[in-house]
Amino acid sequence: MTDLDRRAGEAAANLSELLSRVRGRRLRALSRADLRALPARYRQAITVLAQGRAAGAPPDRLAALESLVLSAHALLYAPEPIHLGRAFARLLAAFPAAARRLARAAALCAALLAAGGLWGFLEVRRDAGAAAVLLSRALQQNAESFQAGISAREGDPVYGAFYFTNNARAAFAAFALGATLGAGTVLVLLYNGVVLGATVALVAARGSLVALLSYVLPHSGVELTALVLAAAAGLHLASGLARPGPARRLDALARAGREALPVVLGAASLLTVAGLTEGWISPQPWPLWAKAAAGGALDLALGAYLLWPVRRSAEGVAT
Repeated sequence: MTDLDRRAGEAAANLSELLSRVRGRRLRALSRADLRALPARYRQAITVLAQGRAAGAPPDRLAALESLVLSAHALLYAPEPIHLGRAFARLLAAFPAAARRLARAAALCAALLAAGGLWGFLEVRRDAGAAAVLLSRALQQNAESFQAGISAREGDPVYGAFYFTNNARAAFAAFALGATLGAGTVLVLLYNGVVLGATVALVAARGSLVALLSYVLPHSGVELTALVLAAAAGLHLASGLARPGPARRLDALARAGREALPVVLGAASLLTVAGLTEGWISPQPWPLWAKAAAGGALDLALGAYLLWPVRRSAEGVAT
């Protein structure tokens, strides 16, 4: 047996002994001492393998050691698997603090949404024919459906997928259009405000406001909060573009996107809750006070969550 064969066999035995304990359970199967020893044995095996190749050793003499080195490399340098449960828990912890950091932008977005809503409401009250201009035919038919009151069909959470998709279009458009220096975000907010205001005015003119309130009270608080937060994240993107500082503009945009990401993902979670509520609770033929109580409880829970104090480590996820 040559010296190379002896050292290759020793390196293979040392590395194989550690790798045999893992058996698909990754590094958590090893003790602290083994975790410290694994990189050293891996480097030893690489050194012997490199020396063997430099000496012109036949590939079959190094095949076993090469296989072990590849296995150890995959174990040491493979990306950590994504655990959806842990990722969602980190999002839940990071979202409140990230949303609070965008409080000023969110207040501006809420004001823009309210301004659009007020203008749409007053315009339809001034001229009922304006509804045909401000609202699509589908939105007019939706408003007219409240004239006879809410349908007594039972709630169905499957409808939540439809409502989530519909609402997510507006929310994610408000975020993504922040890349237009915020102009697109502002237009999305004003347009949705005008639609809301015009719809309320049209329903009120036909004496069906109670039916509308009965439908929207359970979910509207969470839904509008999600839209406002997504738009605030869009304005944060615009801020990164407009005021990049010493960084390149694209780098500033990427940094702003990373900072806004927990807010956007949190808004998506809120839209899921709003969609399920709109599909399950909003259509129920409950009295108005029950609908208001359900919506109020959901809004209070959301407010408490957004004001929830988060540890520094959790806040670090959002940055």
